[in-house]
Amino acid sequence: MPQPTPGNEPAAARLLPQAAAYTRRVRKPPNTDPVPTRELLAVLMRALPALVRSAPGIVSLMGLMVVVQGLTPAATILLGKWTVDGITRVAAGGEANLTLLALAWAGTALVAQLTAVASTLLQGYATDHFTVQTVTSLMRKMQALPGLDVVEDPRFHDDVETLQMGARNRPLNLTATLLGLLRGVVGVLGVAGALVSVGWWVPLVVVLGMLPLARKQMQLYELGWSMTIQRTQEARELAYDQRVSMRHEYAKEVRLYDLMPYLTGRYVQKALDYQRVMRGLRNKQVLGVLPAQLLALAVTAGLFAHAVARAGQGELTAGTVVLVTGALAQVREGLGSITEFLGMGTQHLRWFQKYFAFLDARPNVALPEAPRPLPKRLDLTLEDVSFGYAEGKPVLEGVSLHIPEGQVVAIVGENGAGKTTLVKLLLRFYDPTAGRILVGGPGEATDLRDLDLTAWRAQIAAVFQDFARFEWTLRENVLLGRPEDDAKLAQAVRTSGLEGILPRLEDGLNTRIGQAFGGVDLSGGQWQKLATARALYRDARVLILDEPTAALDPRSETEVFAAFAALARGRTTLLITHRLGSVLMADRILVMKSGRLIEDGTHLELLAQGGEYAELWRLQAGQYVEGEAACGTWEAVEVGQ
Repeated sequence: MPQPTPGNEPAAARLLPQAAAYTRRVRKPPNTDPVPTRELLAVLMRALPALVRSAPGIVSLMGLMVVVQGLTPAATILLGKWTVDGITRVAAGGEANLTLLALAWAGTALVAQLTAVASTLLQGYATDHFTVQTVTSLMRKMQALPGLDVVEDPRFHDDVETLQMGARNRPLNLTATLLGLLRGVVGVLGVAGALVSVGWWVPLVVVLGMLPLARKQMQLYELGWSMTIQRTQEARELAYDQRVSMRHEYAKEVRLYDLMPYLTGRYVQKALDYQRVMRGLRNKQVLGVLPAQLLALAVTAGLFAHAVARAGQGELTAGTVVLVTGALAQVREGLGSITEFLGMGTQHLRWFQKYFAFLDARPNVALPEAPRPLPKRLDLTLEDVSFGYAEGKPVLEGVSLHIPEGQVVAIVGENGAGKTTLVKLLLRFYDPTAGRILVGGPGEATDLRDLDLTAWRAQIAAVFQDFARFEWTLRENVLLGRPEDDAKLAQAVRTSGLEGILPRLEDGLNTRIGQAFGGVDLSGGQWQKLATARALYRDARVLILDEPTAALDPRSETEVFAAFAALARGRTTLLITHRLGSVLMADRILVMKSGRLIEDGTHLELLAQGGEYAELWRLQAGQYVEGEAACGTWEAVEVGQ
């Protein structure tokens, strides 16, 4: 029987913490302690009903086929015994219905073949249903996470990769393992029952003599899984170096800086270190299992010798010796298969432990039990709002402000000032750690945490700095699942500047984009225009622009800001930008520094104050002046030549 090989699990990093663990702020090292059997049994008791619910009729029929398969070896062994004994009687002048025995043996073989085919077919059907149910549950759970507190948790990335990769094969593997385990148990019990004809104690001795081997093999599977967890960092680094050397997004830098020799050297060195650890573990596996294998062999050989000796004395028939020979081999093979399936099942159940813990995770951002409807006015009020991502320094501290509906507000400040975090709180991707955010006009203001979150977000359109690049068609990227309105779509495409690239695309808006599926690759500026078209298409009362023109050339930037200026009329607009020239479209400018709101006013008012904004404006204006002076100097030099 093949031994378990550690280190071959795809990106299986750590046991997922239990429910709500993603929301904790304390990092812990990976847990490599063996999982208590009772925990795995609890996971199994939850996975089994899920499997049955996915296709109850198919699973029931599949179980019946497996039981028949499991009993077939015992029936074959007994038929072999009866056939040998019958031949012996006929040779001695007696009688035996050998034809009936031959037909029975052929019928048993036919049943075994048919049930094997039927079981494989049914397993495929059941797995299809189980996989869809598992993946759908993951997607629905993601839908039920209204905030980013889980998604942006650093510990989540390894876990979601494990869940995503495992969702394609773990339901199949667990189904196959459970069927194999059931088949093995039924087979061992059936064959062991056949050995009772030799002596009541024989099945007991066989099982007890082989249990140490089964136990040792289980320990090796557990050790292999634990080593997989411990060495996950190294395995991921190896995979990352491979990805950097082969993926298109790294290709330019890899070639420009001639990184391949460096990457190859890194990979080889890390691979050798990784293999050295794995080699030691595999050697330990082989040496550790030998004593138990010798014990099992001794028990098998002893029972065989006992049966032969009794047959020589006339106490057992030749058919019984054949039965013992076949049964011992079947029990040994059956226990080995059970052990293998238990070991593999443990690994699959560990994945499902992650899966169920993820389904049970309770985020900090929770939907209200009785959500309140949106107020008529969508004024925004922050009352002494503070927020921190971790136990360290808060990102926002004591921010208070009021934004009437329809006002265009620019938020400026250095990197890390808290601008984007403020937007995340307004979108309720996170909840404040102190203070509150109110939505609504006088007399109707409601805490954002009490509002219908879907209705609130439906009133917001946004162009994020790190917008999503969906590798769908252009049309699907603009619509984002909403019903298509030809007039609105045409206006969004035209106003965003996306219209300019359509003549170069054979299928126009139906062109597939992105390299993953052989689509057309867009430039950074073209992607930015596409992201802008999404926001323009959405009929929203609040518009959020987070560095919306970062990848655009000056001409395109001017065109897009003109579009935004038109779109912003009558809408609450929040513009986050480092380019202070673009804030002139704003009715009001908020200046943030180190998580605090330090200035609030119009462009002219803030310049007159001579504070942080005036300093930032002076610095940026100085860069343009210096740049123009440098260009003039260069031109003078060229003319002099």
